[in-house]
Amino acid sequence: MTAYYAAPGAVPSAPARQQTLAPILVAFAGPSPQSRLTVLLRLLMVIPQLIMLGVLGVAVYVITIIGWFGALFTGRLPVFAADFLTGYLRWMARVYAYTLLLTDVYPPFSLADTGYPVRVVAMPGRLNRVAVLFRFFLLIPCWFVTAIVGYGAFTIVGFLTWLIVLISGRMPGALHAALAAALRYQIRTLGFAVMLTSAYPAGLFGDREQPGYGDAQGYGDAQGYGAQPGYGDAQGYVGQLDAGDAGSGGEPSWRLILSSGARKLMVAFIVIGVLLVGVGGGVGVAVGAGATSASLAASASGQVQVDSVPVSSAINSYSADATACHGNLSCVTGLDRRVAAALDTFAGRLRAIPMPAGQASSADATLAGSVSRTASIFARLGAATSASQYLSRADSSNLQQSVNQVNHDYTNLADALNSY
Repeated sequence: MTAYYAAPGAVPSAPARQQTLAPILVAFAGPSPQSRLTVLLRLLMVIPQLIMLGVLGVAVYVITIIGWFGALFTGRLPVFAADFLTGYLRWMARVYAYTLLLTDVYPPFSLADTGYPVRVVAMPGRLNRVAVLFRFFLLIPCWFVTAIVGYGAFTIVGFLTWLIVLISGRMPGALHAALAAALRYQIRTLGFAVMLTSAYPAGLFGDREQPGYGDAQGYGDAQGYGAQPGYGDAQGYVGQLDAGDAGSGGEPSWRLILSSGARKLMVAFIVIGVLLVGVGGGVGVAVGAGATSASLAASASGQVQVDSVPVSSAINSYSADATACHGNLSCVTGLDRRVAAALDTFAGRLRAIPMPAGQASSADATLAGSVSRTASIFARLGAATSASQYLSRADSSNLQQSVNQVNHDYTNLADALNSY
């Protein structure tokens, strides 16, 4: 197995090889009739393939890290890494193409290039060490594009495609080409990520059709794509590869020219993807905000309960403590001042506790206000200098009504916090 492609008589000089930015090439056979039974059971049939890709993905992760260090220090991907990663791309492309109904041929369990309707080839060469070092950052725009296109092409449109092929037994040509372009861009992005190429992912809207395109660079005779020294000869790519548009089934074509209809479908993929990402982001923000509010409410509820313990204890024991004073004014006023201090402390802590916005925040402010008003009543009683003054202030204070209001507002806050 080799990672590379070439054509006889097209081996460039060493400088040319080093300067060539060889993209990952993906060839697709055209749409062909499909078995409705396999279309119906497609997702079940790909499960073994997806399991194998998951297992291989672990090795890909390790080998990519090794390859990254090798490329960073030597300027090129190690041979074993290039061969394995190219094989993995082939396998992945075949499985995804089969899943997306681009072909009805079951993918082989193999890393090697086979006579499958979807083929992948690469030509690793010299790598820019700076680009290798900052690979992650260079990939961010590509990941954004693949996410948008993936949401658009492989979700709602994917289900509609499945219905179309299930009913008609065949995928329309424009839809086939648009899905192939979306898949090819994803494969090229992964190939760039694992350093199989220095060519930045492109071709989302297909390849440009130019005069004399029959032997286009990188297609046809693969001009400028020779065997790389130290990587072995490119096997299995003798003669001229078919550079024409894929027709009805047949051999895979290395060129992907999108018709006007296919380009419109690609635009639709992007629009749908943007809308789905926007909706998903809005739902995510709402869910995240809800989770944050619930967490904040739970924390606030616990804090309120802890801070209210000294106040509850002081008020509940007030009557018994006042009786124990046996009419001693200084004892009673001292008791009033302690209750006032406890209430003031509780009111301050209520205002400092972070509360979720809305009803809980309003209930918290209301409770803090009623606690402060009750504290001021106890403080006024505690400042009395004579028994007659104390009794006069007690009669005009509506103390019991104020304490009842505190209890009522406390219950409202607890209910508000429990509603999140």
